[in-house]
Amino acid sequence: MLDGGKTFGSGKTRDMNDQRQVLVRAEARHVVVSDFDGDRETLTYPGVTLTRVIAGIPDERLWLPMGERPSEVDDEALIEALRAAFLWRIGLP
Repeated sequence: MLDGGKTFGSGKTRDMNDQRQVLVRAEARHVVVSDFDGDRETLTYPGVTLTRVIAGIPDERLWLPMGERPSEVDDEALIEALRAAFLWRIGLP
């Protein structure tokens, strides 16, 4: 009889949601731009990366900017992304 994906290796049972993880990591992105004279400059943008992991394998990644003076819109985007990721973690839409 099938158990809905709850049995693994040693015969122990575990809920499928236990295989889902959300990793939250502060990271910077670097962008190289050229000006009219051909000089290059590297711009660095701090942010937060949310990675959804299923059974140890990264599945989806989302990077959100995190500026020195975040706006309310920036804050709301981060809160919504965290909320969606955590709901995904527990198997809810």
